[in-house]
Amino acid sequence: MHYVARFTLLVAVLFCFANPAQAERVVTTLTGVEAELRQNVRAHVGLFQAEGLDNLSTWRLRQLADRARDEARAALRPFGYYSPRVLVRLEPPDQPNQPWRAMIDIDLGEPVRFSSVDIQLHGPGAEHPAFQSWLSTQPTHVGAALNHPSWDQSVRDLERACQQYGFFDCAFTHRSITVDPARGEATAKLQLDTGPRYHFGRTQPEDGPFTPKLMSRLTVLNTGQPYTEAEITRQRQVLATAGLFERFVVEEQHDPDRHVVDLDYELFARSRDSYRATVGLGTDTGARLQLGWQRHYLSARGNRLDTGFGIQERNEEYILRSEYFHPRGDDPDEFWTSGITLRREQDSFRFNDDDRGEPVFESFSGPREQAELRAGRLDQRRFQTPQIARHIHQLEERIFMAVLNESFDALRPSAFTPENTALLEANPELAEHLKTSNQTIALGASWRLPEISGRGFYTEGTVVNAHIMGAGKGLGSDTSFLQAYIGGRWHHLLSDRHKLLLSAEIGYTETTTTTLDLRLGDQILELSISELPERYRFKTGGDRSVRGYGFETLSTNRNGGNHLLTFSAEYEYRIGDSWSLAAFYDIGNAFNDWNTRKLKRGVGVGFRWYTLIGPIQVDVAQALDDLDRPWRLHFTLGTRLL
Repeated sequence: MHYVARFTLLVAVLFCFANPAQAERVVTTLTGVEAELRQNVRAHVGLFQAEGLDNLSTWRLRQLADRARDEARAALRPFGYYSPRVLVRLEPPDQPNQPWRAMIDIDLGEPVRFSSVDIQLHGPGAEHPAFQSWLSTQPTHVGAALNHPSWDQSVRDLERACQQYGFFDCAFTHRSITVDPARGEATAKLQLDTGPRYHFGRTQPEDGPFTPKLMSRLTVLNTGQPYTEAEITRQRQVLATAGLFERFVVEEQHDPDRHVVDLDYELFARSRDSYRATVGLGTDTGARLQLGWQRHYLSARGNRLDTGFGIQERNEEYILRSEYFHPRGDDPDEFWTSGITLRREQDSFRFNDDDRGEPVFESFSGPREQAELRAGRLDQRRFQTPQIARHIHQLEERIFMAVLNESFDALRPSAFTPENTALLEANPELAEHLKTSNQTIALGASWRLPEISGRGFYTEGTVVNAHIMGAGKGLGSDTSFLQAYIGGRWHHLLSDRHKLLLSAEIGYTETTTTTLDLRLGDQILELSISELPERYRFKTGGDRSVRGYGFETLSTNRNGGNHLLTFSAEYEYRIGDSWSLAAFYDIGNAFNDWNTRKLKRGVGVGFRWYTLIGPIQVDVAQALDDLDRPWRLHFTLGTRLL
């Protein structure tokens, strides 16, 4: 018999070499399962991997089909299906050069369900809210379908909670799942001993580039405080946002004998000064230049100074601003602030018909100068979303007093046109609005909540800004007003190539408005003028607001309004690594009378090029409420003026 077997094997081998099998292909269909079950079956059944091969033998195809039933059943067990019915059929092609067809049909049947679940937490941390929350949300309970991935994830979540809240010695004394496929039942048993909770030991640097007093202010942890991972993250964020360090390292040293976590620091101070210079170009602003200087620490207390200067071609505008920050109290996120902003530009007093969107009379031009002093306090409040230690937001809150001196002088006969002279002679009451000087002392508060991630096209997140401020004639101001504003931008990636951008603003001001009926010959215009200082008036229109209209041309008579309402929706499609196309719809206006607001609409298309200096944005937009006007080009490069 031994020789007979050898002879039979030799004949089979010779037959294979003499009659090589024809190369085949296969296409496999799967029915009866969806979602993650379908994915797992496709990942474990060899017939699906064979679809990418074009040199299969008939013998190999039949072998894969024979194995497919057991492979599919094994792929379904992690999800609790231990007794599914799996039918596999393999059909040869009807015509030459066509693939074989493999069909897998699955009837899942009933999943195995838990008949007994015994989960016990022991130790000092058993009643901690994090573990109690885990107990109430973990998916394993009597009657639930067995799902091994879900069980494994819940166990990892429990281990993660131990690490997040300082129970570093926690250990499972028992962890098992027992399955009885014949009865369709499973039992789960888990016992965890949390062990003691660790506390913070040494929390401050023993030495460093700054004084112990300053480092104490930058330390948000206290010796003896219960350990949480979120507090370690907060400590690193405080050091990162302090603006004092080029880089730093905070390492944890666990002492199992004392059950404490000591912190070891490596701190590398940044250069005392930093400088920046940027250039930009836009249809709204023309060419522009910005220069900046920051003194990151003036003294060992951590006070700092931030100064910037900007100039832009349009309106010959110049801005100088400087702000000083002085630490307040022991919280590293609290400061006293004081600052100054000086601005000068060539401005115009305009006479536009808002219905027709065109000027009725020639404008009067002259220099506008503003000097504003602000003093107040800055709080950077951190708060955490319900997800454990994952998302920490920072809300910037400012409470301030502002003193504004503003002047405008367009009453210069040497610069008048003949129409300017005639209009002023026919309407002498206009003169007091062409040469103004006022002082405003305002109290207010502002809030900013940014949450931004990613770069270039992949930048997404939300930025919300809001403020409320007011002034009164009885409190040293030449005018009285109360103003509230909120605006936000939301950028969301729909996929690797698709992005949605939404923005909206709403502003409201309670103040006095003056109405003048101007006449010159047969030309008549009802002119509405807000008593608000120009710095606090709302304007819109242009590259970054309602496109299709000129820069800040959407406001009452183009001189600024009491109220603001805008909305923009934009869709962006990425066509290359740094290029994308966009389509948008904008609507909005600034106006004095909330009851007679007239919102202007614009639509258009554009493209974006994301560069190291920021996105280059080119848009072509049509003003829907002025269809007789040509399409308008909007171009921006770099950042805005200060």
